[in-house]
Amino acid sequence: MNIKRWLAWIPAILVMIIIFSFSSENGSESSGLSGSLTKTVVEAVINTVDLKVTREEEEHIIENIHTPIRKLGHLSEYALLGLATAFAFACAHRLKGRRLYLISLCLCTLYASTDEIHQLFIPGRSGMVTDVGIDAFGALIGIGIFSCIYKLKFTIDKSPKGEYYKITKK
Repeated sequence: MNIKRWLAWIPAILVMIIIFSFSSENGSESSGLSGSLTKTVVEAVINTVDLKVTREEEEHIIENIHTPIRKLGHLSEYALLGLATAFAFACAHRLKGRRLYLISLCLCTLYASTDEIHQLFIPGRSGMVTDVGIDAFGALIGIGIFSCIYKLKFTIDKSPKGEYYKITKK
């Protein structure tokens, strides 16, 4: 594989490193990070909408949405991984269509599985099959975004008489 093909994998590898580093945090570090993010989101919404809530009500809201915020983190990390993996397979290996999407999804799901196994060895963390499902769904979203961008690019590039702006140079 030449150097340009290797370069196509850099985004996917970087996302994998980021996911691995988040998964390497112990339980209290991980909960602290997502807890502070949840608190910031709730406070921003309360201030923006100008809600009148007591401190106890605010804490109750934070407690109720903490888990969904954590799961949204899983979803978004793996959406980025799905996008980056589909890009790498398309550029470096010239895959396209169903084969591209299926291989990308399989790689992301395999990585999600190994990530959950990795978390079994981190104090205060646990590996969950449901998280693998959320991660796979996130990857599917990222692959879907890649598919839309890919189809849009070729639709514009193949337009008759240059009616649309070209996205890439020929």
